[in-house]
Amino acid sequence: MSITPAARPSFLTRSAGALDDLGLACLTVVLFVAVALATGIRSPWPHVIALALFLGALLFVRRRWPVPVLLLSVAAIFAFHLVSWSPAGWIWPAWAAYFTVAAMSRIRWLLIAGGVQLVYSAIHAWQIVDNNPARYVLHTLGEAVLLALIAVIGLAHARRMRAGVDASQGKPEPGSTK
Repeated sequence: MSITPAARPSFLTRSAGALDDLGLACLTVVLFVAVALATGIRSPWPHVIALALFLGALLFVRRRWPVPVLLLSVAAIFAFHLVSWSPAGWIWPAWAAYFTVAAMSRIRWLLIAGGVQLVYSAIHAWQIVDNNPARYVLHTLGEAVLLALIAVIGLAHARRMRAGVDASQGKPEPGSTK
């Protein structure tokens, strides 16, 4: 039995996930380096570019192993902040990993990793509280709000995907009157 050319999905259909991952990886690398430079990092070569490339490379396996990708991303960000000072942020460099975990409804892992990262971020930034308490509060609350926003968007995406699957299988959406 042979497969007709019309029955075979197009290249873009077959590789949409890989193209999404490539786009997220490139976006993560470019944004991380750009924000690091914008926040005062003079030379990005020793640590910034290495972390950006590592975070980007992890995104290629985020669909298969979302929780290990999140945990490795958070660990790499911890290591980066231990070896070099940067005001570039804590949560947003791992935004794609957090989004993926939320979109796969693995909220427990998002809360654990995000909570640990937020606490460590607040402790690490404690040195600025004497000089500028408003900046400290803005930093801490900003990171928490960003994590919550990423979680809500990821959960909404998961719900939308489930609703689309249910609709394609003829099942009514939860809460509908059908």
